[in-house]
Amino acid sequence: MIISKIDFWAPVILLFLLLGGCATLPETIEISSSRQQSLISDFKEMILAQQQCPGCIDAEATVAFSSIWQKGTLSGYLQSMSPSSLKFVGINPLGQPLVVFVTNGQSFRYLSVPEAKGYEGVVQGTTYEKYAPEGFLPQHGFYWLIGRLYPGEIAILNVRRDAENAGYWFEISYGNGRRSLVLYDELAKVLLRHIVVNDAGEKILNVMYDEYSSAVCPLPGKVIITSLVHNSTMELRLSGWLADASFSENDFIYTIPPSFERVRVP
Repeated sequence: MIISKIDFWAPVILLFLLLGGCATLPETIEISSSRQQSLISDFKEMILAQQQCPGCIDAEATVAFSSIWQKGTLSGYLQSMSPSSLKFVGINPLGQPLVVFVTNGQSFRYLSVPEAKGYEGVVQGTTYEKYAPEGFLPQHGFYWLIGRLYPGEIAILNVRRDAENAGYWFEISYGNGRRSLVLYDELAKVLLRHIVVNDAGEKILNVMYDEYSSAVCPLPGKVIITSLVHNSTMELRLSGWLADASFSENDFIYTIPPSFERVRVP
């Protein structure tokens, strides 16, 4: 493991996806109405099939990150349960916990073993708002990590072909004031990219998925997340998926040891 410096916000930045990218939107090509309808039908079938997939993941994780604050690599394991529970444990070369981050989509807790400190707060607080990228919804964190659309009634506004023949772009809306552009691989039945666009038509969050597993419910082995808010980038590598992973809400409760200093962040 290589890491330039371990501080409170490095892992939190990674897991809240504080990452930077370019503002350009993808070039697309118009397709016929009949082709659109065929793709929409196929896309809806994919969404229905995903709803039958397991709601828990357990995998080895390596995070490479670079930002104006620091850069490095942190390895460990990632566990998550729909819709928003997440636990990341970064370990040292001896397999001992170095950092622990848990959230249920409403509150979070972070433990820094070298500092012997435990930080805790809520995602609606000023600390989270300061660092979290616009467009990322913590209440649906599970879905962002595995390349699926989060639950909810969506409207498909348009379908166009990617100019580089990478797939088809679906413009969708959840009715929350923002639009999403998702790049759909018709053959593999997976999402390759998810872009959140604000009211001004500017890209505010960009997630790319690659190296999917060949399972009935494919999971991405590579996730790259970018945001226009910060000049930084993160690449998440996932491997060693445990079959039939199953968790409860209690698995995402991590108690701060009595010997640690407890710090409440606003």
